[in-house]
Amino acid sequence: MSNARGIRSLAGWVLACGALSSCGLAADSAGQISERIGGIARSPDSRELDLAVLTSFGWDRLFVLKAGTPRSALCRFIGAKRNQCGRVVRFEAVPAGHQALVFALADGQLTHLELHAEANGRLDVDIPAQGLPKARCRFKVRHVASTGQEPQAVLELL
Repeated sequence: MSNARGIRSLAGWVLACGALSSCGLAADSAGQISERIGGIARSPDSRELDLAVLTSFGWDRLFVLKAGTPRSALCRFIGAKRNQCGRVVRFEAVPAGHQALVFALADGQLTHLELHAEANGRLDVDIPAQGLPKARCRFKVRHVASTGQEPQAVLELL
């Protein structure tokens, strides 16, 4: 999480998001990008997913934080000051069954943050400290079935 100094301009992002409802930051709720991922990944015929196609905002880098990451660590990562943290991140920790998706520009400016429900496709990737470049955010969709359970979509880098 050493990229915290690079992800900045949080105050402008918070203002742009208004009450944060459109940014998918309410506790235990998956965001719009997560829903779009799920719409593709859960389809049994899906084989590939290009994250760049599913977004309508500018970004150059993706960061993924795992379930259990506490609010304080997420706020340090995105550069939210202590007095902003509770307004920006409305959950105590990234909930079980979720990942936090952090989108940023190459200069480190945060452009979007939301919860991603693993039920919409579990991102099984190791993200480098400098983030995953947008051009590399293309994933192979693999459907994994466990005995007696619905298949789960697993997203792996192409």
